[in-house]
Amino acid sequence: MRLLLRSSAIAVALALALATLSAPAHAADKLNGFYVGSGGLSQEVHRVLLIEFAADGTAILQQKWHDKDPQTWHAHWKRDKKTVTLTYDDKPTPEPLVFTFKHGALTATSWDTPTLGVLGPPKLTTFGGKTPQVTSVASCQALNTTDPTKNCITWDSRR
Repeated sequence: MRLLLRSSAIAVALALALATLSAPAHAADKLNGFYVGSGGLSQEVHRVLLIEFAADGTAILQQKWHDKDPQTWHAHWKRDKKTVTLTYDDKPTPEPLVFTFKHGALTATSWDTPTLGVLGPPKLTTFGGKTPQVTSVASCQALNTTDPTKNCITWDSRR
């Protein structure tokens, strides 16, 4: 009886240890709502790319090159294990943007060169910690770059 109790206690301790250790790994596998990355070999070709993923499969991408107006695209996304694919809704339709999702970061493996440049998008990481997915970004005109934790802009104030 004593051996059975000891075995049970060890099993419970082992289960708790595994649950504690696997929680961060599971969290890193979850696709958050907002990702950002920046890069460029020089100031002239430096840009920032932001992507917001919504729970309904819509996404909005915004790219801001140095000293240029931001470019915004609407897309739909799907995830298949470690691959995240964005298919643009805009016309003319750029080639899909394909990422590998690893350790909570998105690394582009395939992209439309005229849209995202010869070197492709920078590595994207989640913006500001935990950023849950919103329901939809289908009505967004631009991302709220002054405070990405807030909802997107649904109209274009530059008109």
